[in-house]
Amino acid sequence: MLGAAAALAGGLALFNFVIDPYNRFGNNRLGVYISAEREAKATEIRRCAPDALLVGNSRMAAIPPREVRGCRLFNGAFSGAAPEEIYWFLRHFGNRAKLVILGIDLGMRDGPPKGDIFSPGDAGAILQNLLSFQTAEYSFRTIQKHLAGEPAQVGPDGLLDIQWWWDHVNREDPAHLRAELERMRGRYCAFVCPPPERLSTYQKIARLLREQGTPCVVLIPPVHEAVAAAIQTSPARAEYEKWKQAIRDIFPQVIDLAFSHYGAAKNFYDGDPGHFKPEVGAEMLNEEVLKRIHPGSERLAGAEAPRS
Repeated sequence: MLGAAAALAGGLALFNFVIDPYNRFGNNRLGVYISAEREAKATEIRRCAPDALLVGNSRMAAIPPREVRGCRLFNGAFSGAAPEEIYWFLRHFGNRAKLVILGIDLGMRDGPPKGDIFSPGDAGAILQNLLSFQTAEYSFRTIQKHLAGEPAQVGPDGLLDIQWWWDHVNREDPAHLRAELERMRGRYCAFVCPPPERLSTYQKIARLLREQGTPCVVLIPPVHEAVAAAIQTSPARAEYEKWKQAIRDIFPQVIDLAFSHYGAAKNFYDGDPGHFKPEVGAEMLNEEVLKRIHPGSERLAGAEAPRS
């Protein structure tokens, strides 16, 4: 009985290790088909040598690297990314790039600490994952979806599969759009600039990249024009200016597109005014970031960007 139990556990662990549904161990060759952006991107970036690394939250995660000219870009952004998670990702992988493009949403601040989620973990945690029946379920699901020809969630350049998102949110629904815009206006217009300690993780990121010798450009992406108009006529506008100055004091290379023409309604999903379309993100990187860094040149080494 002990031998049978050991064989069963060993077979389960070996099956999960070989299929590797999270791509946690770098063995996955069938594709990641579950919500495992962080694990998959931490593995995929080890397999390439990017010129530039893009980090941030879901607004950055949909930007297709193949449409960004003049560099080999890896998209290291992931949904719901907190500043602390970005710090740890850069600490582990930031020195692999010649340039880091850091997307910081307007008014973004530190969240609750989570610790280093990108550390390999101890032997107990690894074994628990390999012996998990849930992991086995995901392994079988990975095989099924690969055989069915479904696209993987994360590509080798870090790009998320956004077809599902496009199919579900790019639909005209005026009532839903009005409700979403009203919710966003209420949230943005209630903003109060946080104290310096609530931006301390960005200070850690800037210090880390200086120590690594990696140039960094901060990109403040656009907000929907309807929300931008509300902000600019509210008391929150002055609070955002304080926040922007605090970000510029931390990062000398800041490109501020928050209230730019990129915020036009046509550049956002019909059903999600919080996320701009992938081609808009690629245009921002091409026209506003890379051209400013090295106009007329495709070289990133020693790149510098002007303060906006």
